Order: sequence, then C-alpha cells, then structure tokens
Amino acid sequence: MKNQLSLQERAQKFSLKNAVGYALQDGTNTLGALLVSYVTYFATDSLYLSAASIGMVLAFSRVFDGVTDLLAGALIDRTRTRWGKARPFVLVGFLYWLSLLAIFATPEQFSDTGKLVWIFITYNLNASVFNTLIGTSKAVLLKRTTVNDKARIKTLTITSLCVNIAAVVVSVALPLLIAKNNSPAGWRTLGIGFAILGCISTAITFFCCVEYTEEELIELGIVKEEKGKDTRLSPKDYGRAIVKNKYIMLYIVQYFVAMFAMGMFNGAGTYYYATNLGDLTLMSTVSLVSLLSYPLFLVYPKIISKIGEITFTRYTFLIGAVGFALRFLVGSNVILLCVTSFFAGFLLTGSSLTEKEIVIQCMDYSYLKNGIRAEGIYSALSGFTYKVAMGISAAAMGFILGLAKYDGAQAVQPASAHMAINFMFNLLPAIIGFVLFFTFKTIHVKEENQKLRAEMQSGQEQEVAQEAEK
Repeated sequence: MKNQLSLQERAQKFSLKNAVGYALQDGTNTLGALLVSYVTYFATDSLYLSAASIGMVLAFSRVFDGVTDLLAGALIDRTRTRWGKARPFVLVGFLYWLSLLAIFATPEQFSDTGKLVWIFITYNLNASVFNTLIGTSKAVLLKRTTVNDKARIKTLTITSLCVNIAAVVVSVALPLLIAKNNSPAGWRTLGIGFAILGCISTAITFFCCVEYTEEELIELGIVKEEKGKDTRLSPKDYGRAIVKNKYIMLYIVQYFVAMFAMGMFNGAGTYYYATNLGDLTLMSTVSLVSLLSYPLFLVYPKIISKIGEITFTRYTFLIGAVGFALRFLVGSNVILLCVTSFFAGFLLTGSSLTEKEIVIQCMDYSYLKNGIRAEGIYSALSGFTYKVAMGISAAAMGFILGLAKYDGAQAVQPASAHMAINFMFNLLPAIIGFVLFFTFKTIHVKEENQKLRAEMQSGQEQEVAQEAEK
C-alpha cells in the first residue's frame, strides 16, 4: 500500500527534473530548426543558387520527410526497451546535430547541381530521418514521463518559454552574424557551434527524462492490463485510430494551416528586413520586444486551467492576427514595427503551449472511445502535418519570390518583390489567424474524454458489483 501511495503521489507531482530535460531538448532543437529555416537564404545569398530551385528541393524533401514520420510513429508504438518507449529516441539527437552541421558545410567547389544534391541529401538525413525520430517521440515521451494534466501544462509552459528564449537568441544573434560574414565559411562556423550545444543538450535530456514503466501505468489506472493480448497495432488499426477519431482530424487540418502561416512568415522574415527595410540587423532589434511577453508565462498555466486549452489558443490566434494586420501597414517606422511585432508574436503562442497536450488528449480519446491505444502514430501525424506544411510553405515562398522577380545576386529588387515579401511576412499570417480564431472552437476533445472516463468508471463499478453478487 505504501508503494502504491508513493507512486500515486509521484504521478500527481510536478517534476522539475523532467520538465527541464524536456524543455532543454525542445529549446535546443528549436535553435537547430531556426538555423535550418535559413537554408533558403544560405542557398540564394551565399551559394547563389536560384530561389525556385532550392524551393523545389526543400518542398520535395518535406513531403518525403512527412512520409517517414508515419513510419517513425509505427516504430515508436512497437518499441519496448528497459529505457521505455520514447526515451531511446532522445539519443538520435547526436546524429541530428551532426547532419545539421553537414548541411552548412556544402562544398564550395561543387557545381550548382552538386550543391543542390548535397543539400538534398544532408537536409533529408537531418529532417526526414533524425529529426523525425526525435520529433515523433516528443509527445509520447511527455505522456509517459508526466501523467498529470496540470503537470504537463506546466512542463509545456516551461518548454515554450525555453523555445521562445531560444528563438529570440537566434533572431537577435543570427542576423548580426550573417550580416558580418555571409559566406560558406561563416555558415560552417555557425553549424559547428550549434552542433556542440545540441549534443550537450541531448545527453542532459536523456538522463533527466525517465518514463513510467508499463506496470506503473497499469497500477495508476491509466491503462488496463491486457494479459496475453498482442497490443501491437496493425496498419488497419492505425487507419481506424485516425479515421474514427474526429478530433484528431479536426485538429490536424487547423494545425496544418497554422504551421503553413509560420513557415511563410519565418521564411520571409530575413527577406523582409534585408530587402524591404534595407537593414537585416533591424531584425535583431525588433526580435527583442518579444522579451516583454515572457512574464506572462508565469500566469499562462492558471489561465489555461481556467478557460481551457482550446479557448486560450483561439484568443492567441486573434491577438496575433491583429498584430500581423497592423504590421502590414506600418512600413519602416521602427517604433510601430516593434509594437505590432509584439502582438504578432502571440499568433502561435497558444499553439506552442497546447499542441502536444491536445494531441495527448486525442490519444486518450482514441483509447477511451475505440479501445485503440495509439500514441506514436498520433505524434507522427502532427509531425507529418508540420513538415508537409513547412515544405509547401517553402515551395510557395520560392515560387512567389521567383514570380515576383526576386534575384539574390542583385543589390536592388523590383517593387513586385517588395510587395510579395510583405504579403508573405504580414498579410497572409493575419488572414490565417482570423480564420483559425473562428474554426478552432470545434475541438471539444477534453470534455468528451471526461464523459468517457465517467462512463468507463461507472461500467467498472457495475462489473465489480455483479462479481460481488455472484
């Protein structure tokens, strides 16, 4: 009894160790992802490849990357080790950082075709293989190291804060470093520094994040004991898990739209400051305003607990959309640019805080409603959606820049290029934010889960009573 109470208490308690390990991995992976998001700029303005060609390479890579997500999800669902189900995949981080370094070590002596092939291969190893395994395992790792809903929200809040700090550091530092040395050698140096930091973070995360065992999950009443039953899912089971879960379908469609918006304004940001405003270093100044929102992370868990994940996310979409719409109009006025950028930064705040929690709720819905214990495949589905959205946004950006006659080798760009960049960086995210505010309210998965749990508990009590009568 003492061990059971100890386990119950531990399950309900927030673990700072787990949170720090989880947040550290997400924070440093964000550094890597943001550096990789500069691949188009690296290719066009350092290697002098055409925007259309690199856009197509990245688009094809992202689609391939998305397919490997589904394979990774199936692999994670079938994984059983002494370290757990998701924790072993943390170690893949070492390979991820080495492949990231390889991207920015593209040999200068190669022809344009050779450079594109090199980027295609190294980018796919980085994104399609290693980052896929890490990213797909994240939600499963969180679900199996932190079983309490409120504790998960606190963990995700700390994680989001680390991600935002990492994003600010990169947004401030990279434009300055790139402006100082926008050469292949400069990019290689960046890759080395990022890889060293990432490998250290990977080791720390592995030792901090320890999963509950299957026996402990059964003892906690989170899953049922299924003696003699093969719990491995077949492709048919995966199809049923997705098709019969209306909430994962609703969420994934809207998540795709949100990530497409992120891909567009992240990718267009460098072009906006360097081309439209004529000063890439201004990007660092404007990025600093996001620091003003950091104190809000102290109250986000309480707000989410009070109004729910869905409502919180909807209103961050709305605030962000207003910020982007206003920034579309302010031009180069630095003060107004900073103010509007502060509010634009809220567009994906809610999504970054609640995405994994909503996916975990969808995992629970599948188990409670249909008896299908799908974990890795749901995490893979969100990863697949993210990567396809990023790929399509990269292709769209390359196509729009090409259509607008952008040429990285030219010092002065045509007016059409300026208009296209402003559209991608400001107007399109504003439109998407307003749409998501109205459509996101259709997701009621948490309320459904509460009803299903009550029904399951009632059914179990009836079974116990019937057994007692016999």
